[in-house]
Amino acid sequence: DVRAGQRQDQEFLTSVPGGSDAIPTMSSVELDESVPVEERTNSILREKYGLRTREEQQAEYERQQKAAEQRRKLEQWKEQADRGEDFDLIQILPGPVLIFIDRFLKAGVAVCTVLFVAAGLAITVEAGSKATGNALPENVDAFITNVVEPNFTPGLLVLLGFSVSLGAFAALQLSSASSTYREDR
Repeated sequence: DVRAGQRQDQEFLTSVPGGSDAIPTMSSVELDESVPVEERTNSILREKYGLRTREEQQAEYERQQKAAEQRRKLEQWKEQADRGEDFDLIQILPGPVLIFIDRFLKAGVAVCTVLFVAAGLAITVEAGSKATGNALPENVDAFITNVVEPNFTPGLLVLLGFSVSLGAFAALQLSSASSTYREDR
């Protein structure tokens, strides 16, 4: 029993299960004498032994934690789907993303509305000048005729697209389980 314990201690000190029996040599690591000693040492430790700094280890740990969290969320969503529960996109998206989407759509509707009304006024002024015989300056008339009028209908379609998208986004938010009122009993 004593010999078995000594043999086990010797094996513990001489080998690592699954480790390599190869003795590291410096032949595969190129040494540049112009590089400071500390950097050369770090390079050797990284290349030959795979050692990493504390910051690198922490970053790797955080990356693994995020991956594990994502796997856990994915499993949770799969379980919900298996139970027949609805998939709620609003709960999945982070708050800042939802705020960005909302503000982007609202800004798009606002800008398109202002441009559409301004284009309508410009076309009205141009038509009024033709009807009354009061000519507009040549460059203003050319701009309205060549730029504003051809883009009036596509501008309306863009406004309609932003408006419909904002309405669909609002409906999605309102139909979300997180925004539905319920009394838990």
